[in-house]
Amino acid sequence: MKFETSYPAIRFVSSLSQGAWQLVFPLTRLRWFSKVRGLLTLVRPGRVLMVSSLTWVSAFVANVPWPERWIITFGGAFLAMAGFALDFYTDREADRKAPRPWPINPMSTGMMEAKAAGKWILFFVVFGLSLCVWADPFTLVPAAVLLFTYWGLAAGFLDGPVGRAITLGLLQALYVLLAAAATGGIPALMLWIAAVFFTAMVGARAAADIRDLPTDLLTETRTLPKVIGVKRTSWIMPIAITISALISLGIYVFGPFDQDYLMWTIVSFGPAVVLAWSFPFRPTPNYAFILVWPYWGIGILYMVALVTGN
Repeated sequence: MKFETSYPAIRFVSSLSQGAWQLVFPLTRLRWFSKVRGLLTLVRPGRVLMVSSLTWVSAFVANVPWPERWIITFGGAFLAMAGFALDFYTDREADRKAPRPWPINPMSTGMMEAKAAGKWILFFVVFGLSLCVWADPFTLVPAAVLLFTYWGLAAGFLDGPVGRAITLGLLQALYVLLAAAATGGIPALMLWIAAVFFTAMVGARAAADIRDLPTDLLTETRTLPKVIGVKRTSWIMPIAITISALISLGIYVFGPFDQDYLMWTIVSFGPAVVLAWSFPFRPTPNYAFILVWPYWGIGILYMVALVTGN
């Protein structure tokens, strides 16, 4: 099967941001701006915002008191910054050989030195764990598993095809459990909510591996499409998202949520299931990139369901 070596969808999204970029372009000549840009690229603020939102919503559903709710949210945010930065740090040499189309590695492009990135990672870990302990000492349990997962990906023993398939979902689930642990325990309801995000993100990982296949073919990274083939990998997405939708509906049937939860769950998962089942019939990297955007929409709308239906 032939694949695109370029990404029309990425070029389209980039073109939309060119106007805004031109407004701030004069700032790029300032020394402080280049450092700020390097740091923002290192921590991937869009992803951190998603993780922070998930942590806050999970803490809300778990009835974590408001001071601890915000403390654990920021604790999770700093741990996420550490994880994203560590991913860039360990992949910096590979990204020099085969640059990612998205996201950009600041160490591979010269925006930040590896030594400076290492110091930032250490700060994020220490500060994030301090906030977690402040919220509740029990949060150290999921926080430790979270950091172990990030380390395992960086060390490489979780970076195999199966490990890559489950770790993205595992990380999302761990942020749910991290928030719940701020109560001093983890209620059964939060385990089921964690399962919703776990299964959905497993599907997203399979699509992302197909999205990144043109560049991964230039490296030794072992991903599912390279090991079991693109066609088989593409079926993981619809199966995983369907299981995720069924779990979310089961939470409504047996859980404490009202009809607002049901409405927003249908709004979020209905179109997503349809789009996911279209993927195996067109499992190309460019289409995978397009489908990643609705996947983020699932997360946002399902978090709305959790908040409004509680």
